[in-house]
Amino acid sequence: MRRILSFLAITAVLVLTSWEAADAAAPSSKKDAKSVRGPDCVYVGTPYDVIDKMLDLASIRKTDVVYDLGCGDGRIVVAAARRFGCRGVGYDIDPQRIQEALENVDRNRVKGLVGIEQEDIFTLDLGRADVIMLYLLPSMNKRLIPQLAKLKPGSRIVAHNYDIEGIAREESVTFRSLEDGVNHYIYVYTAPLKKKDATEP
Repeated sequence: MRRILSFLAITAVLVLTSWEAADAAAPSSKKDAKSVRGPDCVYVGTPYDVIDKMLDLASIRKTDVVYDLGCGDGRIVVAAARRFGCRGVGYDIDPQRIQEALENVDRNRVKGLVGIEQEDIFTLDLGRADVIMLYLLPSMNKRLIPQLAKLKPGSRIVAHNYDIEGIAREESVTFRSLEDGVNHYIYVYTAPLKKKDATEP
């Protein structure tokens, strides 16, 4: 009888240990869970002269908060902070891009103004933003519309190369970059968003 009890006790310990090991292997935080999902597109950095033009079109003020969704190496929010002294947050889901962005922030000494966060951009509350910067695929821009529709009145959205399908533009500009010799297309929107008129291209 004593042997049977000992056997049962050992079995129980082994079962509990295996459960604990399984728990330890499972994602322990939201960030761990998010890191399983890969990026939605390949990162391509915006040329710096195009960034300057985007910042001009955004009419940024020192009191503004600038969000870059899919920030890559953080170059847009870093440029905004250096030029205007405004606050900015760069969001990306790719841990490699996050590391590059953090290094960029440190290198340019704007840590007090710029934050970099590893997040899924399609889950973000954009309510604090005065300016949203986008360089995403058309399908991604379209997917963001429900979030962009909740921006406070007067907030600006500046999209690089791809517009937001079905949404009326405030302005559209063709800009030839001296860095890559290519025409870049910049689209500006103002909240609240309005549906595109049937006659608008």
